[in-house]
Amino acid sequence: MKLRSFVQLLIAVPMVALLVIGGLKVFGDFRDYMGARKTLETSHEALMIADLVHYLQLERGQSVGYLNGGSTEFREKLTKTRVKVDEDIRLTHDLAKSILAAHMDLAEVRTKVDNRTIAGREVKHAFSEAIVALLDEAAAELLHQQNSELVNISSGIVALDLAKEAAAKQRAAGMAVFAEGGGSLKDYHDFVAYGAAEFEQLHRAQSVLSEYIPGLELGHHAEEIGLKDVIYKAEGEGPNVARPYMNGSQWYALATEWFDYMHEIEEDMAQILLGKAEDARNGALMGVIIDSVLILISGGVCVVLGLKLLKTFNTQIGTVQDDLDRLARKEFDFRPTYVDAQTEMGDLSRAMEMTRKSLHDAEQILQEKERDRVTVIEKLSERMRMLADRDLTCTIHSAFPSEYETLRESFNHTLGTLANSLEQVVQASASIQSGASEVSQAADDLSHRTESQAATLEETAAALEELSVSVTSSAEGARRVEGIMVDARKEAESSGVVVQNAVNAMHEIQESSDTIVKIIGVIDDITFQTNLLALNAGVEAARAGEAGRGFAVVASEVRALAQRSADAATEIKELIGESSRQVTQGVDLVGSAGDALNKIVDQVNHISQLVSDIANGSSEQSTGLNEINLGVTQLDQVTQQNAAMVEETTAAGHLLASDASALAGMVQDFQLPADGGGNMSAPASFDQVA
Repeated sequence: MKLRSFVQLLIAVPMVALLVIGGLKVFGDFRDYMGARKTLETSHEALMIADLVHYLQLERGQSVGYLNGGSTEFREKLTKTRVKVDEDIRLTHDLAKSILAAHMDLAEVRTKVDNRTIAGREVKHAFSEAIVALLDEAAAELLHQQNSELVNISSGIVALDLAKEAAAKQRAAGMAVFAEGGGSLKDYHDFVAYGAAEFEQLHRAQSVLSEYIPGLELGHHAEEIGLKDVIYKAEGEGPNVARPYMNGSQWYALATEWFDYMHEIEEDMAQILLGKAEDARNGALMGVIIDSVLILISGGVCVVLGLKLLKTFNTQIGTVQDDLDRLARKEFDFRPTYVDAQTEMGDLSRAMEMTRKSLHDAEQILQEKERDRVTVIEKLSERMRMLADRDLTCTIHSAFPSEYETLRESFNHTLGTLANSLEQVVQASASIQSGASEVSQAADDLSHRTESQAATLEETAAALEELSVSVTSSAEGARRVEGIMVDARKEAESSGVVVQNAVNAMHEIQESSDTIVKIIGVIDDITFQTNLLALNAGVEAARAGEAGRGFAVVASEVRALAQRSADAATEIKELIGESSRQVTQGVDLVGSAGDALNKIVDQVNHISQLVSDIANGSSEQSTGLNEINLGVTQLDQVTQQNAAMVEETTAAGHLLASDASALAGMVQDFQLPADGGGNMSAPASFDQVA
């Protein structure tokens, strides 16, 4: 990996890590925001259900009061309450509507209340079942949340709603208890039980709601309005006791005042709950915004710093790269840019400066060595040109530098060895030339004799080849004739079978003709009978007179038709007779042809045997001639090879004689030292020119 890529990776990894961590944090904040938003929506929906329950409770109490003989005031309040209930049903969500519809038919109950065709207890039961289901749904939405504070507030609201429901039921029961003459034992028991349940739920609500509404005392307010005294006094007196201190209307007004007070507390707590939910949602949204802004700022700062760092790194690396490029081009007259910097680039530049100085010194030494090398090469080139001109007196007497002195001595030694060898070649070339001439003359004589022998063998081989080809052709012709005779025999045998089939067919045709003759006899009989019938018919028609005239015409036509059938049958019989005679004659002729073909088959078999014997003899003769021809051909090939070898030997002898003459001429061109080996001594000075 390149260093620049590695630095980019080091910058990119922390930035990516920051973005990933920040993204996860923002995602978590956004998830909290969505949860808080959902909580707010759920709380709002639950409080809408609670508000619907409140007005359903009012409608229930007012409906019972109206059924118990209430005044016109009950009717007016009931009408207003129904309008509010319908409005809340329209505003609430579909789940609450489905729950209400599943537990009561509100329109039907209202119709029965208006017509006074339903008892108060039935109205309480119908409304109570729907109210309890709605309270359960509201409690489920309020209590199943993630925010513990909202759950705490919701538990207080749920307890207050349950206390309200118990108070509403107690108000409805009290309408019967405080009516004239008192209510039944069941009404009294309901009055007491609902009161106990109400104050139990009030105690639970008090412990929660007092944390958010300072100075809230639910029980104290009940004492202030005298509700507790009325309840305790009613409980102490028991059922069926006259209560001059309170009647049904007064009790309803007192219970309604207490009921409205609890609804006010419920609305206050609903506002507190919604406010807390909105604060949680806004806080979560603010967390998303703040974290997003911080991550963007941090990311921007990291990007700016990273780009600046990368730019600085690229600039310094580029400058150092330029210095290294100059150093690679052997430009030593410069000073590295960051040689005085107290950084890593400064260390690198100082190391580069030391390298530059070392390379500069080495370059000077190399230049001196190069000058010595050029001088040595020039001296060797001069001597090699003299050697190329066949001058072996080109010994180098001037001394070379110490590292090249061995090269001078080796050159001089090689030159002396070459001179001695050439002197020996000059002496041997004359002897080689004389021997080569004798070998060339003998090879010429042998070549002429071998060529004559090869020509004779070639003619003999050609004659045998022609004879062998002729015999082979005769054998092949005999084989072909044998094959033709076999085919002819097969064709003759096949023709015999065809003739026999034709004879059989002729017999079958003759049998068919006989059958047709019999059928024609039957037709003659039918014609005769038809004529008799037609004659009788004509006689009967004549007897009938005018009535049988038409039938007489038909009989005449039938008789004419029978006559024509008899004539046609006679002609067919004559034709069949003629055909039978011709078929008999054809059978005789085909039989004669079959006998002749059998004789031909016998003669063809005899001829085929003779031709087969001739073919076998020709084949054996061809095999013998082929073997003789093969031996002569091999002998001819050997003779031809010998002739070629003799010719090559002759050519080699002539070439050897020519090369020996050329070698003697070439050696004569060399200029050899007078002492035969050359002088190997060298003066001390290298600057002298030999």
